[in-house]
Amino acid sequence: MNRRPRIGVVSCYFPLFDAQMPAGFREERAAVARSFAELLASEFDVVDAGMLASEADGDRANVLLREARLDAVVFAPTMAAPPSYATHALARLEAPLVVWNALTIDRLPDGLTQAQATINSSQVAAVMLANPYVRAGQSFATITAAPSDTEGMETLVRTVRAAAAASALRGSTVLRVGAWFPGYLDVESSAEELARLGVGEHAVSVEELNEAFAAVAAERLAPGLEALSARGWTHRPGASDERSMRLALALDDLVRTTSSVAVTVNCHSDVLRWNPAIGITACLGASLLTGNGVPVSCTGDLPTALACVLAQRLSGRALYCEFYTPERETGLMLLAAGGEGDPAWADPAHPVVVEPNQHYPGDHGAGAGLSFRLEQGPATALSLSPAGDTWRLAWATGEIVEARYDTMGGPNGMFRFDSGSAFAAGARWIASGATHHNALARGRLDVEIPVLARALGIEEVRV
Repeated sequence: MNRRPRIGVVSCYFPLFDAQMPAGFREERAAVARSFAELLASEFDVVDAGMLASEADGDRANVLLREARLDAVVFAPTMAAPPSYATHALARLEAPLVVWNALTIDRLPDGLTQAQATINSSQVAAVMLANPYVRAGQSFATITAAPSDTEGMETLVRTVRAAAAASALRGSTVLRVGAWFPGYLDVESSAEELARLGVGEHAVSVEELNEAFAAVAAERLAPGLEALSARGWTHRPGASDERSMRLALALDDLVRTTSSVAVTVNCHSDVLRWNPAIGITACLGASLLTGNGVPVSCTGDLPTALACVLAQRLSGRALYCEFYTPERETGLMLLAAGGEGDPAWADPAHPVVVEPNQHYPGDHGAGAGLSFRLEQGPATALSLSPAGDTWRLAWATGEIVEARYDTMGGPNGMFRFDSGSAFAAGARWIASGATHHNALARGRLDVEIPVLARALGIEEVRV
């Protein structure tokens, strides 16, 4: 989850103009194309397909790009050229496309000639490629940014990273430990719905979980618990701590065995809390896995686990949580979780506390959970849900402005919507069709979310 995105870079050149342009023009355009790839290489692992000057060049590039297992492709033309060169290169690639119109001139010269205009015709090439994509009903992202423009290049990087984030789901496996909570209609997801995102589910039976739980060697437990304090966390011991660590390690083993990118658990079931062999919640394991890059949701809410994958890929953080209630006096919204959370969201000025989750005891008592105050700063709430024959990504930017409650027994903070009072924004959040659980990402992802939704081929609704 933490690797740099791998992107392909494709450029183009039109030999039709060779006779009209000055000597060395083609070589100069090739150097410009290389410079585009080199700029992107500072942020991404780049596979440079070079400057295409024919459909045959495109076919050769296609072989390279298809073998590279790309997260995204950037088309950065150096001049106007037939779009078929690029479509041959991009054929049958699943990676989303970003069209970068890279301006290399701040002002056109006085007495402009046709040759000078041709040098600066990347706008034409971008339009030429976009049209056949629209005709074919294929989505893509676009951006015009000069390599010399720091702000524009930052937006380009955010755009490419957002497009690449869609690859986190494509062809992925997610682990389900327990069905969704009965009656929770808003967290359901079928195999057919998941397949639309390119996601497959591995359901863990009670017997498989119990076997994994029993297989955890006893000598792994003490080091695992000692490592909690080594992280700088405050550990308030409980009677079920070893059982909680055993469950955490069992879940980690299952994730490794299945190469899962996310997990959902339903603790409130005979798989976990009321399973005689386990009998506790999985809050500790959920938090440790999330902190290690494999987000975990509860109540069998797989859609929100997927939202957490996207939040983590975009921002490095993903808190599984929910909006509890708006506060009329302040216009803030209480945002909290029930004992599981991403430690990366913890306010460094306050301790992460590991303590028994007394709110949700099981057959073997209270499992260990995490409690912490959320770090203040900009944030984006995400909710992913099936919607008709597609999926919908509801989102809202804002900030965590304070965290008050050390007594909740879980991560919590007060969220201020950018779009207004929590009363009005909260009503719009309800109307968006969001699930009642959210993923909280760090930062204002106003550039990223629309790009990500297009790359996934789904709807997005900003609140």
